[in-house]
Amino acid sequence: MTMLTIGQVASRAGLRASAVRYYEAQGLLPAASRRGGKRVYDASILERLAVIALAKMAGFEVHEIRDALSRIGDGQPALTWKTLGEAKSVALDEQISRLARTKDVLTKLVVAGARPWRNAGARSTGLGRSTRLARHLEAAVGGTARV
Repeated sequence: MTMLTIGQVASRAGLRASAVRYYEAQGLLPAASRRGGKRVYDASILERLAVIALAKMAGFEVHEIRDALSRIGDGQPALTWKTLGEAKSVALDEQISRLARTKDVLTKLVVAGARPWRNAGARSTGLGRSTRLARHLEAAVGGTARV
């Protein structure tokens, strides 16, 4: 069994030793053995760190990764990641939809903000302009704007 120091693990995984300690403290990694007061890990920890890196790239939060890794002992890691991945995909689709609506509102705001306003009274108070702009944006994106 090959044992690696925390520095060796960090170097091979492309991390800082503090990240390895953080992952251990957060329950993403099992507690390290100690030799001469130093943390040492089995070389298989590198595979676990690779899974953690992939999960982070996929947008999983630390608590989600911890929960998934804790279920892997159930003997069905592929099913665990499939279930979590499908849920994350749905959440990402919803976020993309919200961001697309936000971008549309921003585009409408830029276009509407560039138009001259005809109501001189509205210009002097500022209220008419913001109300009209809100109504225009509301109509453009099909939502409800607050003034």
